[in-house]
Amino acid sequence: MTSFLGFGGSNNPTQPEPVDSQAAQVKDKIKNSIAQEMATAYATGLVNALSENCFQKCILRPSDSLSAEEDRCISDCSAKFMRSWNLISKEYIARINNQG
Repeated sequence: MTSFLGFGGSNNPTQPEPVDSQAAQVKDKIKNSIAQEMATAYATGLVNALSENCFQKCILRPSDSLSAEEDRCISDCSAKFMRSWNLISKEYIARINNQG
């Protein structure tokens, strides 16, 4: 049975998905998109902070090439920075999870 303009009254199993289901799908897509953008921003921030920190520490006189000492300093600085960043991130996530 259909009512005026075809709205309501039909028990046809081929009806479109309920609005709630469609809204949930849109909400999930938006959440995933935001999560991807946040991950990209996080990675960009990490690279920028690492570059700035290690450049200031290791490159005393900029030139067109790196000395062996500068190269070693940048490698060590980058590794140390990443370890520190990972430790801080893990602790931050743990605190957030404990608060929730």
